[in-house]
This record gives sequence, structure tokens and C-alpha cells, in this order.
Amino acid sequence: MNKKIIFILSIFFSINIHAAPIVQEAYLISAASTYLNKLISSHRDLVIDHKTRNTFELYGPKGLGKWLKNIGSDFVPINHFNELKSIDSYPTPAQIEIKLKEIVKKYSNIMTIESIGKTIQNNDIWAIKISDNPSSDEVEPEVKYIANMHGNEIVGRELMVFLINDLGKMYQDKNQQVLDLINNTEIYIIPSMNPDGAALRRRGNYKYADLNRDFPDFSTRDNQNDPTRRELETQAVMKLQKQRNFSLSINFHGGAEVVNYPWDTLPDDHPFLELVKDISTSYADLVPGMRNSSEFPGGIVNGYEWYEVNGGMQDWSYYWHNDLQLTVELSNNKWPDYSRVFAYYNDNKQPLINFLEDVHQGAGFITKETNGGEVQITDLDNQRNLGNFSYFKNEFYKVLPEGNYQFNITTTANKKYSRSLKVDATNSKENGNFIKVD
Repeated sequence: MNKKIIFILSIFFSINIHAAPIVQEAYLISAASTYLNKLISSHRDLVIDHKTRNTFELYGPKGLGKWLKNIGSDFVPINHFNELKSIDSYPTPAQIEIKLKEIVKKYSNIMTIESIGKTIQNNDIWAIKISDNPSSDEVEPEVKYIANMHGNEIVGRELMVFLINDLGKMYQDKNQQVLDLINNTEIYIIPSMNPDGAALRRRGNYKYADLNRDFPDFSTRDNQNDPTRRELETQAVMKLQKQRNFSLSINFHGGAEVVNYPWDTLPDDHPFLELVKDISTSYADLVPGMRNSSEFPGGIVNGYEWYEVNGGMQDWSYYWHNDLQLTVELSNNKWPDYSRVFAYYNDNKQPLINFLEDVHQGAGFITKETNGGEVQITDLDNQRNLGNFSYFKNEFYKVLPEGNYQFNITTTANKKYSRSLKVDATNSKENGNFIKVD
């Protein structure tokens, strides 16, 4: 590498293991030499996204285009809003807030709304809780949806608003699937994690930080589950996750139609690989754009095999919080014409509801001890130790494949319990998979 290129690198890219990459410029990179690909991939301050056979998206700070030109890369600028006539027909964050509050007021018997944090622009990050007793913390499996993490990937936000309203209406109309779901589950939906980015129609937040590279990552030097010096939006989600017992979740993105399953950050198999693939396939099978994909067989893809993501929310949620998370890409266009949005919702409505039910394929326990502890889980059918899992407060729940399991529980007070539990996905709507251990 010549001195000129080294000088440019030193100006535009710096390493801070606690800082999210800054994404002020965006380019579509054509197939490059192995050397150039390695050079680009080696810079943690650059964000690679949505790889295809011949191209990938690249995001970075101001000066990225100049650097790409100097290293001899073939690239063109990305503008997600070219010739988009209906860009102003999308609701503003303020209008989304009004709509959410109207829906919650209408269905207040099963919904509450709370702000889990504020952005630099003082926008609230709203979370809707849906349950038959929404003001109480019941002993039920907990599942969550988070959308609009990237401000310019807008479809997920709109679909979450539609879904919240439909769950309320279907419950009111006594739809049996939704009645069983809401009566036995605690559901959290965050339609927009990045309202500042949505308002500014940009990937990053107000500071141009990429939130899906801002979480702790067990495979890098940023491997402490510490919210310090992270973006406000990231801190808000980390705080909520610490307070709850989520066992299953999705974060929604745009730019493709596919279900992305962990890991994102390293090539190793996920410890419950077949389970995550089964859940991913169940979702993708019901969405025509995923099921019929020529790029992604079966409409699913392993994250790392697609492209490496460090600091992503998906891997963080499972590694530190036992929350099995998928990443669902909803639309090939990140900010499509608004007239297309309802069609995307119709394609995804049933798998969105079914996935919420999937949290009941699992087992858990509640104790009188309120300071948490550790549980070691054994697969009795295959005589296999599945590992040790921490829990806090007095409640633990884990999504598992169908089968028979042994839970060996040790509380922080050093009390020990051993219980056998059965997981039967075909008979899990009733909340019978929690047991009391004292």
C-alpha cells in the first residue's frame, strides 16, 4: 500500500472499540479483487451490507468515496430515494406516536405504551406491551419485535403499527389464535428504535451512528455487556432487555426479503442450529418473496455466510440474555413507494402472528428466590448437556426443541433444585410450561 493511501486511511478511519461506525456516505461496490475486498473488510469503521454475487453496499464516514477512488475500487453512490414520488406520504415520527397512542387507548384492556428512552432529538422510543393484563408482570413467556433500527429501512415500522392495531381488533373480535396468544404471552413491540434516523431518512441515528454495529460483541475486543459510551438508542434497548425475560425476538430490516439466523459475528454453528433454522423456515415459507427467492434457498440465510456483522443486536441478545433473535429483511427496497407497504404487511401478517406463538415452544420455572441464579439444562432424549444459563430475579424461560429436559437449578442463595420438563410444540398455547420449584 502506498504512502498516499496510508495517509488517507489515517485521516478518515479511527478505531474505538466502544464506538458505533459512522455512516455518512454510502456506495454500491462492484465485484473487486480479493486484495481490495480484504482491504475493505479489514476496516471495522466501515459497514458492509447486503452482499450479492456481484456487489455489496458499503457505508462509512465522510471521505469514504475519496478513499475508494484511491484504492482503485469500482463503486457508485447509493441513493435509496431516487425517483421516489411518495417519500412524503410516510408518517413522521410524531404522527407515528399519535397513531400508537390512539391504538393503545382503543385497546387499553390489553395494551400499554411506555417510552424506554429518548434520542438526541428528544424523540421517545416507544414500546407497546400487549397482554391480557398489560399493567402486571405475569409469569408468562416474553417475546419482542424491534423495527426501524436503521432509519432508512422503513417498512418494518409501518408493519408493526398495522400489527399492533390488528392484534387489538382480532382480540376484540375473539379470534381464537390471538385470544390464546395474548392471554398466555407478554408481547413487546418497538416500532421505531431510531426515530431520529427515520425523520432524517438516513441509516444511522442523528449522529450518523450505525446502531446495528453498536452492541457488545463476544467475538471482538468490545466483549463486555456494558452500555457505557454507546448510543442512546442502544442503551435504551439494553436497559429494557436487562429488565425483562425475553426468550424470542425479531429485529426487522430492509434491502432484501430473507430471514437471517445467527450467528452473524463468527462462522461457528449456533448451539441450537436446527431449532433456529426450523423457526426461520416456518416464517419464510409463508412469505412469497422469501419462499420463492432465487438468491436465498428457502428464504433463509446464515448471517455470517451472507456477510459478517460485528456489534449486531441479534447475536448480543442471545449470547448475553438467552433471547433467541432472528433478523427479518422485509423488502428489497429499503424505502419503497408507500403504496407497496400494505402488500408487504399482507405477506407477513400471518408469519408475524405465528412467530409470537413460537415462544411457547419451551419450558421454564419460577422460584421464591428473587436474586436469580444458574440453570444447567440436559437433553434427556439424547443424553446431552446443553450448557449453563444465568437467570435474574426469580424467573427463567427458554425456547427449546421438542423433547424431554432436566433443569438443574442453583439459586444465588445456593439452594439447588432438579426438575424434569417436557417441551411439546403441538400443545403449548396454554401456559403450562412454567413450574414452581419451591
